[in-house]
Amino acid sequence: MDGTVFLKGPKLYTSFIGTGLLPKLILQEVQTLELLQHTPHPNIICYHGCLIRRGRIVGIVLDRHSMTLEQRLKDSMRYLDVETCMSKITSAISHIHTLKLAHNDPTPMNIVVDDDDTPFIIDFGSCQPFGCELITAGTPGWIEEDFTHSAQNHDEIASSKIRAWLERQGQDNVGG
Repeated sequence: MDGTVFLKGPKLYTSFIGTGLLPKLILQEVQTLELLQHTPHPNIICYHGCLIRRGRIVGIVLDRHSMTLEQRLKDSMRYLDVETCMSKITSAISHIHTLKLAHNDPTPMNIVVDDDDTPFIIDFGSCQPFGCELITAGTPGWIEEDFTHSAQNHDEIASSKIRAWLERQGQDNVGG
């Protein structure tokens, strides 16, 4: 594989040991990415397929970007256009919603940016149709409350938290 792609391997959460949930989680993410591949959006990470060994998915092949949105704001004093960035993020999330899916975990760590600050939504491990029970969901600090079922409002709440965070970060960089 070359430097333009990223191989996402399974996250080995100790709580998954012996449950059989890890293969299900990986398969769900691949199914979501396959659907998104057929209905692309310019601000959703480009999925190239998966790596299979001995009949099992061992990795998901995605476009590589050098940093997350969180890293971009921490590591760079360069101005970030919050309105443009948020417009692209909300457009991608709205696109996901038109497919009757919720991401259920949008955070600055689940958004990568390219050299032009174009954002791309990543990490579709919690993305499921509205109402479905979730194996994993939400990141503390980016959700209002713990939840167990997929819902559009989880993404809307997280988006508003991302906007507020971006605006605060921008003020910190201007003042710093």
